[in-house]
Amino acid sequence: MPTDIDQEIGELQREIDRLAAAPDEELEERYALRQPSKPAGFYWQLRWAAGRVLRTLRSITRTGGDPWPPALKHGGRDPRARAVVIWAVGFDARLLRDACTGIEEAIRALPDRAPVLVTDTADFAFFSRLGWLVEYVPHIDGANSYARRKQRFLARLYHGAPMLPPAVGLGGTATRSRLRKWLDEFD
Repeated sequence: MPTDIDQEIGELQREIDRLAAAPDEELEERYALRQPSKPAGFYWQLRWAAGRVLRTLRSITRTGGDPWPPALKHGGRDPRARAVVIWAVGFDARLLRDACTGIEEAIRALPDRAPVLVTDTADFAFFSRLGWLVEYVPHIDGANSYARRKQRFLARLYHGAPMLPPAVGLGGTATRSRLRKWLDEFD
């Protein structure tokens, strides 16, 4: 990748780190996975209790909370694939299709990676055909707007995953080849 793309990736990672540093407890509580309520009947209560014990044991052995699966069933990727986040908030909507197509060509050879697009562009039919998970950030004005809060939530949710600006998809074959190598070395 050219050095300007490397600089853009570095700037994006710093911005994501800054966003992730400011938690929004109210929004995180809203999107937290809920525990099922206690059912009626002795048999179902035993199953409910066993499920709680298993979830607790699983969370003890794992770092972090419940995993957020980035691979869609119709996307053709491994269900255990790790996220690659394309942060396209504020990116030109006309260029986004070309950028996503270029990134898909680069990532297609990596079945253990699942692209996650964070965008404010509502082109869901195209994104669905790609088989990507789309995290939509709506356009809402205001100093403490929902869009900014959701960006902070998504930055915390995907913190630690490789973050890419969509411009990496607009480069040529050499850029895509370098991108694949970088993703292989990321972890």
